[in-house]
Parts: sequence; structure tokens; C-alpha cells
Amino acid sequence: MNEDEQHSHAQSPQTKPGSVSTENGQVMLDGPDGVAVAMTPEAALETGRRLIAAAEAAAPSATMPATG
Repeated sequence: MNEDEQHSHAQSPQTKPGSVSTENGQVMLDGPDGVAVAMTPEAALETGRRLIAAAEAAAPSATMPATG
């Protein structure tokens, strides 16, 4: 399956963020429809960077909420 085929079966974009927690040294991401992903901290950090970059590219004029 190529990248276009992987994206073509996607449902409507989610409007609510996933839930994130830690368990046994892993980062757990719970999304819609029972989607659950366990990642190492390193994988979670890189995934977070990629998500932010993609979100900024998709909506360059969107105001990102302040953190902290």
C-alpha cells in the first residue's frame, strides 16, 4: 500500500485531540475509535515534532495556544 492509498481511507478529520499518558516508561496515545498507540519516549518526542510541523503547515495562520 502506498502513501496515497493509506491516506485515502481516512475518515473525517478529528476535531478533538487525543489523550496522552505515561505507563511503565512508555507514552500512551489514545485516539478515536479505539485507536491506541504505545511509544518509547524518543518516538513520542519525534512524533510530537512531526505533528506540530504538519499542523503548522496545514494551517499557517492558525494561532497556536500558549503552553506552560
